[in-house]
Amino acid sequence: MVRRLLACCFALGASATQAAAIPGSTYGHELLLAVSRANPQLLAASISARPPKAAEAVVVASTDPQAALGRSDAADLAASASATPVPAVSPSGERLEVRLPLHDVSGDTIGTLHLSYAYQPGGDRAALERRAESVRDFLQRRISHAANLLDPYPFEPDAPSHTYAQQLVDEFLERYPQIEILAIHATPPDSDYNIIAGSNIGRLGKKADNDDMRCVFTGKPNLELNSSGKRFESEMQLHDRAGTVIGAVGVVFAYRKGDDKEALHERAEKIKAELEKRIPDSAALFRPAAAH
Repeated sequence: MVRRLLACCFALGASATQAAAIPGSTYGHELLLAVSRANPQLLAASISARPPKAAEAVVVASTDPQAALGRSDAADLAASASATPVPAVSPSGERLEVRLPLHDVSGDTIGTLHLSYAYQPGGDRAALERRAESVRDFLQRRISHAANLLDPYPFEPDAPSHTYAQQLVDEFLERYPQIEILAIHATPPDSDYNIIAGSNIGRLGKKADNDDMRCVFTGKPNLELNSSGKRFESEMQLHDRAGTVIGAVGVVFAYRKGDDKEALHERAEKIKAELEKRIPDSAALFRPAAAH
């Protein structure tokens, strides 16, 4: 129930100091705004993580405009190493603070999620803690790695975010829990550039690279493991329901050494075929969600 509510409210589409200077400019901040909209009892939320090449974890995103996005405190650091949520009632008794280890789509710990809920003594703490875990699980399915949180949002200033392409990504992510990353590449009307039109890791508007366009032009899929060896991606030429080539779609699954890559690719092809039946044409992907 909570996951569906979050998905409906969330339409996705530098340093920590830079993130603080431009509120809402990062993907991590946008994720927190999404969960705040979906949770009326949530008073504040923040994410602590260690940016690339940084020596220590810092607060990389927060819904509190007064919060200093600086070094993570001891409680956040301790919670990131915990196997379970760490709840605590504030001294005033009016807040329930819940800190949870935050993971990326592969399940690797990347930092801490800190959620503050309105609370009254005698209230249902267990229910709030379960809600916090649902928020954490929602975020996990939308974070590629720690650096992803610091990506600009949208990736390009004029990129549309509340689109049919993003609606499709959110629907398929819900339908297929085994998908770790799903990204749709297409060319907007009146544009010459193929971009990410929808994804569960942000980067909306990011221009296709040479590998993406080779897949689009030749129809030969890009099949590869990521640098950690934990993810297998099938990037395939994407068509609309009439069979016209409109771009590419990347489907990423978890991978363990010895897994059958051909079987994973076949699974991705079936998901692609189902997706194509939902696309009237390329322009439809850039129309407002639920207006296709």
